[in-house]
Amino acid sequence: MRCHDWTGNIGRTDPFDMTCSANAPIVFHLVVLASIISGTATADDEATQAQSAYAQTYLDNDFTYLDDPEIEGSYLGDSLKRLRVGNNLTIDLGGQYRTRFHNENNLRGRRLSGRSDDFFLHRTRLFADVRWGEDVRVFAEAIDATSNGERFTSRTSEVNRFDAQNLAVDLRLLAFDGGDSWLRAGRQELVYGSQRLLSNRPWRNTPANFDGVTTWIEAGDNRIDAFWTRPIDIGQHIPDDSNFDSPDPSRQFFGFFAERSPESGRSAELYYFGLVEDDAVAMAPGGQTGNFDIHTIAGRLLGAHSSTLFEIEGGVQFGNFARQRHLAGFVTAGLGRQGNIAGRDSSLWLYYDWASGDQDLNDDTHGTFQHLTPRGHYYLGYADLTGRQNIHDVSLQGQVKVTADARVKIALHNFWLASENDALYSPTGGAIYQDPTGGAGRDIGHELDVLGIWNLSPRINLLAGYSYVWAGDYFDSPVIQGGPAGIAANGSNGDDGEFFYSQLSVRF
Repeated sequence: MRCHDWTGNIGRTDPFDMTCSANAPIVFHLVVLASIISGTATADDEATQAQSAYAQTYLDNDFTYLDDPEIEGSYLGDSLKRLRVGNNLTIDLGGQYRTRFHNENNLRGRRLSGRSDDFFLHRTRLFADVRWGEDVRVFAEAIDATSNGERFTSRTSEVNRFDAQNLAVDLRLLAFDGGDSWLRAGRQELVYGSQRLLSNRPWRNTPANFDGVTTWIEAGDNRIDAFWTRPIDIGQHIPDDSNFDSPDPSRQFFGFFAERSPESGRSAELYYFGLVEDDAVAMAPGGQTGNFDIHTIAGRLLGAHSSTLFEIEGGVQFGNFARQRHLAGFVTAGLGRQGNIAGRDSSLWLYYDWASGDQDLNDDTHGTFQHLTPRGHYYLGYADLTGRQNIHDVSLQGQVKVTADARVKIALHNFWLASENDALYSPTGGAIYQDPTGGAGRDIGHELDVLGIWNLSPRINLLAGYSYVWAGDYFDSPVIQGGPAGIAANGSNGDDGEFFYSQLSVRF
């Protein structure tokens, strides 16, 4: 289960996994930070290991570096790790507190529909990782996610009070020379590859999780995972979140993921994901309703040659959707360059993203790509204007390492619809705007993202950013600005949107 950061580097952790918020709140966050720490992050080996010990999903945390007697273990939370009980029992305790401020102008709820809001999100995660020898592990993680100060109803992804985020047992099935095989059963997050189709969605205040079984075998540079799960429905969190989270009994999510990641830095992946829904909850762009079963076969190549970076990922989907035959696909292609600007480490990428839309609303084929459980705005803009469905996006993304502990990222996106008759879809998969006649055209608009990341210590970081959305000609259409049409509510005001954000994350 490896992920990569947006520069194309392969690794277990994501240096930009902090979440977000804006200007006045930055002062608040800095005041909080001043009361927590003194000094700045160091670049020594122990600091690097302390930072990388926390993975994107805490199921992949690795604190074994603290077993080295030469490691001082002086960073926040180290005293709670590698606790020994007898000869066989080892316990790691820890967690995270994260607070994020949002200032959303014309972006609250349905994007570019006139709603603005500002509010704070808070999230506390606590975990206990208990290992019995080398063969048995029990991992338990609790979450409490809240929102306050908002004028509108919180999103379902923003609130989850006092619940289980991960609760799983791992058993080693087989150990052999150069590798081993494991089985995991229980509640768990799933993170694979680029996360364009399967992620725990770390930006969300309530990360995505599943109930089910995962098994994997790892040998050297090769790993193969297989899983069967039922997703946890986040709709149960709003408006009265008083229950223990339960999986969706009508939905199954399963598949396998194979990867080869040699030390050369090049990676190859092949995967299959299946999603089956028994209830009639699907609505096709032409208005047909029904259940669905969707199967995705895809692959990805990622690597570098000298200072040139490259990535290509794509796949095809087939199955049934709302009583129609489903046939869809997606492609991502990126070309990058590593170098320096005024002596600073930097990288620059040019990306093209495409996900199919339904070209003919009246035939018996559903062509809208189903993006499953993606890490959405990480790739398609932080303003969350669109999901990976019925969309083209050409983006230029640059990063500069300002200091050893601070980075700045700038991205510019240009969006247009793959099919003018199909809808514009949100990052959660819902149709938000549609002109079934195609008269509104395809020009969705442009987005600028600027964000900075500052690691004040290996366990404490601050993120702040700004996004601006220039609404395209699509939103000037009377149909898009009017009432419902097709499968969408419509009702855009046609104006631009802005998003300020800042975030403080403390791991311990």
